[in-house]
Amino acid sequence: MESSQFAGDLRRRVREARQALGEARAEGDFYAVDIRTGELDSLLRLAMENGVLLADEYENADPAGER
Repeated sequence: MESSQFAGDLRRRVREARQALGEARAEGDFYAVDIRTGELDSLLRLAMENGVLLADEYENADPAGER
């Protein structure tokens, strides 16, 4: 069972990590892409382990993406 505050915070952090990853890709900053990919992967794993449902775009996304 998910705490609404925990789940909300986690969803916000995932959204921010996805945005930061997109910005890093757009800038061609491969180091930042690696960092943001790791961050997003950790957040997605945390959500899964705690039963926090995310929007489909996050659940089905490949955190590594294309470079």
